[in-house]
Formats: sequence, structure tokens, C-alpha cells
Amino acid sequence: MFERGIPFKKMNGCGNDFIVVDNRDGLLNVVALSAFVQKVCRRGTSIGADGFMLLENSNIADFKMRYFNADGSEGEMCGNGARCISRFAYHIGAAKTKMSFETMAGIYQAELNQNDVKVKFPDVQLQALKLNQPYEWDGPSGVYHYGVVGVPHTVWFVENVLAIADDQLREWGRMVRNDQQQFPNGTNVNFVERIDRQTLSIRTYERGVEAETYACGSGSTAAAVIAGILGHVDTSVNLLTRGGPLKISYHLTDYAAESVYLEGNSKLVAEGHLLPDAWT
Repeated sequence: MFERGIPFKKMNGCGNDFIVVDNRDGLLNVVALSAFVQKVCRRGTSIGADGFMLLENSNIADFKMRYFNADGSEGEMCGNGARCISRFAYHIGAAKTKMSFETMAGIYQAELNQNDVKVKFPDVQLQALKLNQPYEWDGPSGVYHYGVVGVPHTVWFVENVLAIADDQLREWGRMVRNDQQQFPNGTNVNFVERIDRQTLSIRTYERGVEAETYACGSGSTAAAVIAGILGHVDTSVNLLTRGGPLKISYHLTDYAAESVYLEGNSKLVAEGHLLPDAWT
């Protein structure tokens, strides 16, 4: 089996990198996916990635996106992954420049403009957010904000986010992510600095990767929406990630953030075949 290997493409959105496979013919249906993903996402001994995605058939959209974290767990969705798999779908002829796709978190829409991809998120219901929640720890803020934007996110507003040492950010992120009392399903942890009314700087510790990543699309979206609700920024805002800029826009009503869009680059950097040594 797999004598010729498994065709894949390597993609990234603002440095958030993924291995992507076309599974419309059920190529990987015989594979124990969790263990397989853990192995091929290892850096140094395999291809390495923050996440792994399968493009599959859908009865309700142009295609289905299945997203796996680097630790092998299947996630509800991934914002930067959504932008990458949208470009992948167009590249392989599974969708046109405007498309819809199915995820565990619902139906999303995307539009391509060359290497730029804009993804529309479902509305964020304001009553589902938890704002200004106190938290006792030695971290950079005693208050956090929480919401599910595709996946669960906490947002912590801090000063001089780029000055936080990598080891310190990883320690804080791991502590919050594993706080089972407050976050029984785990959470992504976003540290956010307001630069001005149109700009936020952000660093994210990602659940499932268990490390800081160069960017997190859904985390940037959560931060932008929450910052807007709190009056810190306008409803069109640039997020400065370590991997590059993302743009988030939305419309606020009394009940929800509507017409929520995430936009940024999507790069196709390599293609080839995963060979057995990649997962053994």
C-alpha cells in the first residue's frame, strides 16, 4: 500500500503551515489518522507542520475540510487553514474562486484574489462571549475574554506583547490552555496589544500544536471582534502576527458580529509524495 507515496502539498498562511491532501477518493480512509498525523507533522524527522488537512467530498458545499492539529487531535476548524485549503481546492479544480466548504464548526465561504484569500466566518453571537473575566495568576493581565470563533479562544490584552520572552509566553499559554477547571475543552491563548484603532499586535499559543505559532487566523478574528465590542478598535482592523499581517472586518449589531471576514496571504510552497518513512 502507498508504494508510490501519498500526494501532498505544503502550504502556509502567515507562517501557519499545513500539509494538505486530496482525500476525495478515500485515499487515507484506511489510515489511523491520529497517529499518522502526529508522525508526519513532526519537525526534523518528517515533513513537519502546525496542522494537517484533508479535502473531502461534501453533500452540502463545494467540499469538506477536515483539520487535524499536530498532536493528532481533530479540530473544529482553523482560520489560516481554511484560507490555505480554499486555495488548494481551486488549484485542484474542486472549487472556483468563490466557494463554500463544510467544517465541524459549520459552513464557511471563501473568495480568492490571486494568493490572497478572504474567508467569511459564521456570525459571532455576543451573548455567547464571556468578557472581563477575572483570573488569578502571575500572568500579564488579571482579566481575560473568551469566545468560540470556530474553536475556543481566550484573549488577554497586554502591553508590549513582542517583548514577552518566548519561554514566558509558552509557560503562560500552557498554563491557561491546560486549566481544566476554567476551560474543560482546552483553549487557544491569545496575547494582544492595541497599537491604535485600526491595528492590533498578537501572539498565540495554539491548542493542539502546544506551542506558539507564527499566526492564528481564528485567534486573530476572536481578538478583533472582542476588541471591537470593548471599544478598543474599529470594526476593520489589521492584526500584526509574527508571520505577517491579517485583516479582519465585521459589522456589529446589538446581538452579534455579522459579516465577519478574515483575509490574508495563502502560499503554496511545495508538493510531492509522503513516503512510508514519513509516518514510521
